[in-house]
Amino acid sequence: MKKITFYATFLAAIAFAACGEETTTVDDGVQDSVKTVDANMTEISGYLRGSLQAGKTYYMVGSVIIPENETLKVEPGVTVIVGNDGSGSGFEFTVNGTFAALGTKAQPITFTVSESERTMANIFAGLWCGFQARPTAKALVLKWCKASYLGGQGGAGTPRAGKGTYGFACLSPETEVIVEDCYFSGSADDMFRPNGGKINIVRNVFEFAGETGGDGLNIKGGTIGNIAYNVFIGGATNAYKISNEGSSTVQTNVNVYNNIALNCGFRRSGNTRGTNINYEVGARGYAFNNIVANCKRGMRALEDADLPNIKFDHNLYYAAYDEMIVEKIPTDAITSTEAVLGVNNIMGNAGENDPMWNNVNLKEFSWDELNAGSNQKQGINEKGNKDFRLKSGSPCIGKGTKQWGPVQVQWNSTGDLAPSIMQPSTDIGAYPSDNSGNQYF
Repeated sequence: MKKITFYATFLAAIAFAACGEETTTVDDGVQDSVKTVDANMTEISGYLRGSLQAGKTYYMVGSVIIPENETLKVEPGVTVIVGNDGSGSGFEFTVNGTFAALGTKAQPITFTVSESERTMANIFAGLWCGFQARPTAKALVLKWCKASYLGGQGGAGTPRAGKGTYGFACLSPETEVIVEDCYFSGSADDMFRPNGGKINIVRNVFEFAGETGGDGLNIKGGTIGNIAYNVFIGGATNAYKISNEGSSTVQTNVNVYNNIALNCGFRRSGNTRGTNINYEVGARGYAFNNIVANCKRGMRALEDADLPNIKFDHNLYYAAYDEMIVEKIPTDAITSTEAVLGVNNIMGNAGENDPMWNNVNLKEFSWDELNAGSNQKQGINEKGNKDFRLKSGSPCIGKGTKQWGPVQVQWNSTGDLAPSIMQPSTDIGAYPSDNSGNQYF
């Protein structure tokens, strides 16, 4: 079994990437003439509109900026290889208008780095800065995309200049962030950080998020929408954190349902840091039909969350070891968490209520191996050949609820940019027995 080697290259930048509001005043300098992508283009940078053409490979030689009221599309089968100028700041897709990467299951879109850089030693190195939506952005749409080695230091004139970035992010309650059927691997800090936005995050896989801190999906104030049918493996702190922190007049309202969190929370030091479905700071929403398995801590609603408008029910919590059972209801928020717990959650003692996934060994890694920090085994943090479909007889089958549906959002995106709104299942987890959920088997 391979082991991960962690590097501290970006720890200083991550330290600046604390929770809170983002810098939104930026300067792109003098806008060059906007280029329209043509059939001869293989290197991309600067101000672009048009479409990266199906099946082609493009080399990103500088940050790509989509101007306000312009659109850049990426067609199925495209590969984008992100370079580096050696300055220590990564390139990014800066979205002032609309960015839409529209892959398919047969022809996914790949965003990666050069072949020589695709190593486990670089998994948290943050070699590029992902997809950053500015306040004027209309939409950031990623469908059937694969992206890796994210979260580098922001370059001059960007919202995170000199600080660690996030895999993808937005800064306005009006920006529509639609991320469906994607596979994200490796981010130095949070994989997703919205400071406001309309979100539809469904059927994705997230692995290796956060080196020694950071969350998977770190939702901030002014964000409404749904997180459903996702798999989150090996996150440093929280898998799914919902907060109303920030200055937006729109209250965060996010439902988290039919998701999986596995092996999360072990790279963040401290016994009271993070949980794997977490509501706090005035946020509201419902968490139901989720599986939390072998995570350092369970589900939590802090006292400062909008407790009358939060409900946790029909979730399954599995722990292989007694040390996890102690924190199935986090000890720093027992009263507030119990106030939102329904009567249909499935919780027990160590080893009880195995979800019975098709090919996942929940006792593969010992308690000491999970807590090994920089010496964690690679398999703790990656999907690999894990198959989360439910075996016959699973306690998850038929134990889900449709009592609550998705948060209702007023979407403006239409056609191939429109979100696919997923209804909850009567099964628990991201892979209901009718195969309607996550498509990464």
